[in-house]
Amino acid sequence: MMTQAPLDKIWTSRIKFVVLILIAVVPIFIASAAFFFFPDWAPTETTNRGELIVPVVPGEEISGELLELHSWVLLQPVAMDCNEDCIQMLYLSRQVIKGLGKDASRIKRAVIAPAGISARFADLLESDHSDAQIIEANTRLLDQTHDSRPVLFLMDPNGNVLMYYSLEKAGKPMMKDLKHLLKVSNIG
Repeated sequence: MMTQAPLDKIWTSRIKFVVLILIAVVPIFIASAAFFFFPDWAPTETTNRGELIVPVVPGEEISGELLELHSWVLLQPVAMDCNEDCIQMLYLSRQVIKGLGKDASRIKRAVIAPAGISARFADLLESDHSDAQIIEANTRLLDQTHDSRPVLFLMDPNGNVLMYYSLEKAGKPMMKDLKHLLKVSNIG
């Protein structure tokens, strides 16, 4: 003959079951309500130090050669010649990649320049920045995303130019972004 559990034990177990369900459902309900009814509560700041480009610029619209790189790429658009800020940006991009250590091979550098760069600039690239690939292309699409100061663009392995860094954000802030990005990225 089976004995029945006391009624208070049955109610206790049912209350525990309902509490467990509420623990799972209530946070989802609160989050959904906050998202739909209080959108101003959402954080507006991001942890990245670079400026996001919205919408992204497809790399193939700049040059088909960019898609052949198949990795993360730091793009530096330049004019026919490179001034002091431009040279500083080239230097910082090289140092950032060196500073990435074991992940340095996951990022490449490319200089986007119009046809016919100056001989002085070509010599500088050959002697100090031989790892930077020179791609002859029109920088018009990239110029629309920022003001006229020198910048570095970040392109993902899928060919999307998605972020840029000004001279003030190049260096350590950019390296922190790239370290974080490469840590969480499964591509490239």
